[in-house]
Amino acid sequence: MVRCRCTPAEAAGVTRDPWHTQPHPQPAALVTIDSEPFVGETPLAAIQSWLTPNSLYYARNHYETPAIDISGWRLVVDGHTSSVLDLTYNDVLEMPRRAMPVTMECAGNNRMDLDPPVSGNRFQGGAVSTALWTGVSLADLLDRAGAGPGAVEVVFEGADLGSPEPSGAPSPYARSLPLEAARHPDMLLAYEMNGEPLPEDHGYPLRLVAPGWYGMASVKWLTRISLIDHPYEGFFQKERYVLDTGHGPPEPLARMLVKSLFSRPRHGQVFERCAPLEVAGLAWSGAGEIADVEISDDFGETWTCANLDGLFHDYTWRQWTAVWTPPCAGHHTLMARARDENGDAQPMKNRWNRLGYAVNGVQSVCVNVR
Repeated sequence: MVRCRCTPAEAAGVTRDPWHTQPHPQPAALVTIDSEPFVGETPLAAIQSWLTPNSLYYARNHYETPAIDISGWRLVVDGHTSSVLDLTYNDVLEMPRRAMPVTMECAGNNRMDLDPPVSGNRFQGGAVSTALWTGVSLADLLDRAGAGPGAVEVVFEGADLGSPEPSGAPSPYARSLPLEAARHPDMLLAYEMNGEPLPEDHGYPLRLVAPGWYGMASVKWLTRISLIDHPYEGFFQKERYVLDTGHGPPEPLARMLVKSLFSRPRHGQVFERCAPLEVAGLAWSGAGEIADVEISDDFGETWTCANLDGLFHDYTWRQWTAVWTPPCAGHHTLMARARDENGDAQPMKNRWNRLGYAVNGVQSVCVNVR
């Protein structure tokens, strides 16, 4: 049974941190997780709105952000193709545009929740964001190049360069998708984010946006797209972004698991009376639309349905709200779990794995009522 993990001081409502006990304005900056290269998560108190401002959109970089001169930038499409494409930025801009909102979550989000702890970026839950992406259909580009006989995967290569292991030779960040997945009409090559040119940390001038997939698939700073006739064996395909539980062979990561979070109340918030409170949050899944969200205040013994509200799209999180009345004064733990249209629901416990990926166990917040 999942139990409250607050410290005794928190459970008693004794805290000197006004962040927990008083209303607080939206933070104006990402929470830095690492600086070389930069990795930052959205402040949890800022995960309120359906679209995430660019300045607060989580950033996960594997190598230093490349400096790109747009006048010399090219996107090459080659490999098992009928023709090789060598496109300038203006060539891409002249293709038919499309815009699509997409929620993206880092595969290592909520890594801090795993017990025993694992190595890696210490995300606390803010490595998930939603933006309106504008660009061109990847399928249109692949049609233009023409897939040759035997092509089975598409490799996306970025301009960011580094050594994935201390003794390894420098190489660009690269990932592949099965050709069938790459040809899905909603795969997007994006050059705008929330109506602005892509920020440098988010892949300027062009990035892949793979709706429904964990963020590692959406390769940034694209310079090359190659069709190949064999499974791709790159480091970030085979050695990372796999679920390694220690039982059986590692499983490759693909689509985001169903998940939800609390926007309000904030963890540790103090309320002065036992009156009805609005509880709200967001829920998403890479496998389909959110069907329902439930909340519990008795550690999962009973659940109450929340309301699904606000905007939503095929590939975005869904806002939810509920009214909760504290049964009495004291310390209370609220839990939320989501279920998607395929019947997949959040588990009560996280699935531990060596690299700390796909953490989607039921989330909780604790509040104190005086």
